[in-house]
Amino acid sequence: MSHFKVAVAVFALSVFASAENAFASCSGSGVSWSCTSGTTVAQVQAAMNSATDGATISFAAGSYTWDSSITLSNTKGVTLQGAGIGQSVVTAGSSMIYMDTLSGNNTKKYRITGFTFQNGPSNLIIWLFGSGTMNNLRIDHNAFSQFAIGSIAIFLGETGSTGKFFGVIDHNVFSGATNFMAMKAIGPGSPDLYASSTRGTASNIYLEDNTFDFDSASYLGSCCIDAWNSSAVVFRNNTTRNCLVTAHGTTHNGGTVNFEAYRNTLQRQGGDATWQNGTRLLHHQGSGEITVWGNTFKHSVSPMGSGVSITHYRSATPADAGYSTTLGRCDGTNSKDGNTSGLQGWPCWMQPGRAPAGGSPQYGVLSPIYAWMNVDFSTNGKVPLDIENPWSATNPSVATHIQAGRDYYDAVSASAQTSPTSPFNGTTGMGFGTLANRPTTCTHSTAPNGENGGGVAYWATDQGTWNNGAAGGVLYRCSATNVWTTAYVPYAYPHPLQAGGGAAPVPTAPTNLRIVG
Repeated sequence: MSHFKVAVAVFALSVFASAENAFASCSGSGVSWSCTSGTTVAQVQAAMNSATDGATISFAAGSYTWDSSITLSNTKGVTLQGAGIGQSVVTAGSSMIYMDTLSGNNTKKYRITGFTFQNGPSNLIIWLFGSGTMNNLRIDHNAFSQFAIGSIAIFLGETGSTGKFFGVIDHNVFSGATNFMAMKAIGPGSPDLYASSTRGTASNIYLEDNTFDFDSASYLGSCCIDAWNSSAVVFRNNTTRNCLVTAHGTTHNGGTVNFEAYRNTLQRQGGDATWQNGTRLLHHQGSGEITVWGNTFKHSVSPMGSGVSITHYRSATPADAGYSTTLGRCDGTNSKDGNTSGLQGWPCWMQPGRAPAGGSPQYGVLSPIYAWMNVDFSTNGKVPLDIENPWSATNPSVATHIQAGRDYYDAVSASAQTSPTSPFNGTTGMGFGTLANRPTTCTHSTAPNGENGGGVAYWATDQGTWNNGAAGGVLYRCSATNVWTTAYVPYAYPHPLQAGGGAAPVPTAPTNLRIVG
């Protein structure tokens, strides 16, 4: 092609692009709006300001460059609906979809679906916060691709307000050459703001059916997800590669009040050599209710390390564990703790194995950690619950405050019951299998401070209809000698907000997802 023809072609493309941007616009009325390719933030914002509550703003296939914020309203719910992954492609700026006015008990529906967000700098892409409760948030069927290290794709909350976020983040793909954080959840800042347990309820932010796929984990501080400040998170039916699923503990404003992780496939492979044995693929720094079951762990270096790791910073000194002296150690001298005689502070304020109780007692109520059916993909062997004590401090230590048979119960085997007495016989730990094979007798121990919220447990795989209407399992605990009581039923799957459907095309289902139970 001659230089003249090349020049003409380049000129024609530039004219076409300019014309496309010149004619980009949003149009509509009431609850129905549409935006053409190339629509600017200002044009989208004008449509949102004119739309009525519950509006859907649809975006054509094409390219968008958003370098400022589209601001959501606390008084009007909205659906921002792209044409699908790879169709409506947004080059990311800073905090592109934003709300700082959340207040009251907001029951409006907010949905972001059908976009590819790409090439984000080191900042936040979706950021919602305020001093209220958002009950119906759905972020689904999007791709978040090639963001800078230190970026956070979805940021819910901030430390200067008392927000709670409930809803579902589903069917998204987070990917890149290096890892970044998909979601960070910051709660209302105090466990006292929850009247009671949120385990198995709608009062969590759910991440389900997502893919987290990174070629390397060059910065392990950018985990798949992170949660603290008294947030409540459920991570289920996801596939991860080269990022850690984490939660902070009580030294971060109460940590999480509830953390459930189940039926995920978690993989550490490729990239840098750190922890390729699968160590801390699930890592909780210690607070509240923790339930971990049915996860499969993949790793490239054998034998497997501590795949499920839980600790408790306040068992160590502030100097050793690096937290504020104002919070203080759990050692029997702090008024926030239960300070049972002879137990060096136990129960500690919202330590692992405690549920919130609206502030009375301040340290929460006994609700033990339960773990079962967590397996090594390579061997089908059990991945045990590891209570870590990474500090040299003793008297007390982590083992003083988090004890088997009181604060946590781990499955005795990776194998299901073959009879009512094997491999779990109802005396220690927990087991799983059909209800018919649940032990007929069980041992219950009252906690040293008189609490009866614990007990050995059994997961009946053929009970419950929470799993898409089919049996998904029910957890029973031994609430008194030879008495089994329902302790936990997972929240409905799929999350009810998924009933609204997803934008086409739906991401291909992961081929290596292993569902156990």
